[in-house]
Amino acid sequence: MNLVFASGFLLPQNLGPINYFNQVKELAEGEDHKALFHTVEPIGRSELRAAGLATKIRETFTSGPLHIIAHSMGGLDSRYLIAGNPDLAARIVSLTTLSTPHHGSPLADFIAPGGAGLLSAARSFVFSSASRAVGAFGFIRTGAIEDLTKRGAEAAPDVADTHKGRIRVRSYAASGRPSGRATSKLLSPSHEFILNTPDGGPNDGAVTVESAKYGEFKGTWRCDHLDMVGHDLDDPRLKPGEFKHRVEIGKIIDMLQAEHPGT
Repeated sequence: MNLVFASGFLLPQNLGPINYFNQVKELAEGEDHKALFHTVEPIGRSELRAAGLATKIRETFTSGPLHIIAHSMGGLDSRYLIAGNPDLAARIVSLTTLSTPHHGSPLADFIAPGGAGLLSAARSFVFSSASRAVGAFGFIRTGAIEDLTKRGAEAAPDVADTHKGRIRVRSYAASGRPSGRATSKLLSPSHEFILNTPDGGPNDGAVTVESAKYGEFKGTWRCDHLDMVGHDLDDPRLKPGEFKHRVEIGKIIDMLQAEHPGT
């Protein structure tokens, strides 16, 4: 089975010995599976990231059905990939998204340029200045924040509708840890902020449960945004925490294999 793992915003696919989908490579590759973990521009626009991912998929999997498992912004990238690459869309059997902000993130709406008033002007100034500073390095392009706003995310191609019956689209959300602090210390302020915004509610420190719902909603995991892919931000080594992400991702792979044996 050909598996494509699409990573999210900000964190690179590889950070030294640490992989974005932590300890998942060993799980996803084996006698019956081949997996691609492509490095996309961490803060690039979804269309740009999707184009790079499409090129790498063609190089890696020259033929055969494809299954995409995407975390966070990777789910939006995947929607652009499917819409913009008919040759690959014809081969993609399933898209499974994990805490993807299909309806945007209140954090992005707070940070992104736009709106009126002194506070919005200050936000816009900070965002624009940061974008120019990061973009000056040349090898990293910016623009992801706009794609993660409600307006930007909802403008992504609706492949669950346009490819209905051809691509099985599923989604999972995360609502925070089951006991103690709902998220890591680093995500705790954003969790509380999102909880109290008009479009807020249960969330994982970055994305609300409602925003993560797309296509066939499969359920909510009790973890924070980075726990989903095996990173406990309270651990300086970014090791997996109490949440068993490999077990849950393994269930997804097993489900896909059972539905499409031999792919």
